Amino acid sequence: MESSINHINKLRKKMKRTLLLLAFAVAFLADGYAQTASSMKWSEICSGKMSADWYGSEEAQQIADRLLNNQKNSGGWMKNIEFHKEDDSSGKSEHSCLDNAATTMEMRFLAKVYQKTKAAKYQESFQKALNMIFTAEKSVGGWSQYWPLSGNGSYQDYITFNDDLMTNVMKILKDIYTNKGDFADIVDETNRTKCQASFDKAIECIINCQVDDNGTKAAWCAQHDPNDFLPMEGRPHELPSISGYESANLLSYLMTIENPSEALQNTIHTAVAWLDAHKYKDNAAVENFTNANGESDRHIVEKSGSAVWGRFIQLGGETGNANYQKFFNKLNNRNKSRSYSTGGKTYTYKEYEIATNSYNAEKAYQPIFAIYDDQLQHLYYRFLYSFEDAPETTDWKGCTVPTSLNALRRTKYQFMGSWPLNVIKNEYPAWKQRMESQGGDDYTTYVLSTETNTGDNSSSEYHFDNGITITNANNKGYGAGKSNTIKYSAGVDYTVTLPANMKISKVSFYGYDNYDSNAYINSFNGTQYGTTDYVFPAKNGDDMTYVTHTLTAASPISGSFTFSLGKKQCCLILTLYQNNGNTAITLPVSNEQQTPIYNLQGVRVTNPGQGIYIQNGKKYIK
Repeated sequence: MESSINHINKLRKKMKRTLLLLAFAVAFLADGYAQTASSMKWSEICSGKMSADWYGSEEAQQIADRLLNNQKNSGGWMKNIEFHKEDDSSGKSEHSCLDNAATTMEMRFLAKVYQKTKAAKYQESFQKALNMIFTAEKSVGGWSQYWPLSGNGSYQDYITFNDDLMTNVMKILKDIYTNKGDFADIVDETNRTKCQASFDKAIECIINCQVDDNGTKAAWCAQHDPNDFLPMEGRPHELPSISGYESANLLSYLMTIENPSEALQNTIHTAVAWLDAHKYKDNAAVENFTNANGESDRHIVEKSGSAVWGRFIQLGGETGNANYQKFFNKLNNRNKSRSYSTGGKTYTYKEYEIATNSYNAEKAYQPIFAIYDDQLQHLYYRFLYSFEDAPETTDWKGCTVPTSLNALRRTKYQFMGSWPLNVIKNEYPAWKQRMESQGGDDYTTYVLSTETNTGDNSSSEYHFDNGITITNANNKGYGAGKSNTIKYSAGVDYTVTLPANMKISKVSFYGYDNYDSNAYINSFNGTQYGTTDYVFPAKNGDDMTYVTHTLTAASPISGSFTFSLGKKQCCLILTLYQNNGNTAITLPVSNEQQTPIYNLQGVRVTNPGQGIYIQNGKKYIK
């Protein structure tokens, strides 16, 4: 009897667990079903977060029609408008904007709707926006925040890297000229050629804008003068400087460009070296906290393996003197005054006075700060040198002024951060290794990352530039990892399909294990490997170890190849190498004895079969 009761209790527990799982599944499905366009951000809809079929729906077409009605006469759209929910109230005659991904986002949305509907009006609107990008590009390359330009000397007319404006435009130009995915045949060959020329000019502009730090190539400011490429100011708290934030983002994108020129490679090498040498503090990080006054605040704390940079790093030496004198002269010529009233007294300042009296040349290469508040205009362009609270001082007019940021300003704007850290520690070493393994012009490389993905994907199929596709039979999706990597699941056979004219000599797998136990390459092109052959070390908390494994084929691969991972999910960038010379690995043919072949343990192999071999110092898979 007791045995029967125990059996019934076990069945009840099992049924209860089953019902709970069913309830969870129903809730999950209901939540997924409720994920409508109105619940998403405009940027998410433009990037393809809705189902592929939705972009041909009546709802999507209604939104696309709203875009047509809100398109500026100059060709683009205004920023920060949730077009799936609202109209732009600024009027069609106002300037078009490229800041905050404006216009490029709307173009991406229109491309998706056009591919589903083939409605000419969407293609025509897309073309109008593209024409604006062509027209707005400066003769030296690059774009400003708005078009047409203001012409009043505003920072909005400068070459702009701020908030990824340059790279957002470059990405869509590349997507168009590669003629893949959402952008397949959306414009004609003439326009695709113009897109590539515009992209190439932008690369040249980036190289020219790299700051010359007293004879050493440094990084970039958020804005640059299109006439002499020098760093320029932005808003009153964005002083001429080298930007840790914009430079890191720019480098991250530049390292995704396939087959970069020698000039671009040198730009990347020198910019990374400069940023690495100009940290504000090593083994540190910026942390949010609640201060003694109960305010949300930020401060710098110790953190092993991390580092902190300034968003604005003050220029030094003769380069600094020349740049800041140019800035001061501009403020002097503008001759604008700022006033502040306190204690029954009004203090009036020239912007030139504020900047020159607060600037300290001895603080070269330190982070600089400023306060932008309409109620405190006497602080516009005032150089501050302390991130955390510091005592106030009395200025030359007798007014009490801050010498540091306050809690509100520290939390409202990212003045300090670890932005270059991942570039320096992970992305750059992998990129450098890829460049070195190319052997000059010996190889053409094809990078498979989130940056080179065309966006025209299904749940189990991912499409890349140059016609490369990755599929799997397990219906596994391809999420985005850190540093432009893509998530690949363990125990899944992935097939990489190549265009007809492509032959691959080797493949590198760069990335990290996404979980807390070691992952590894389980197979590649039909060859199985052990758990210790090609390991991706386990993640330790939030810290991951990036590694690169390069596998060389005994003969060039055409058509397709497969790979799989063991144990855990990995976040990877795959780089495919096509030999530009011989289409196969040719072993020496001679009457003399050939160089012996050894396996990885150093044992000579007399009759090579399947496996990995070392010959002339190179590893081959046979």
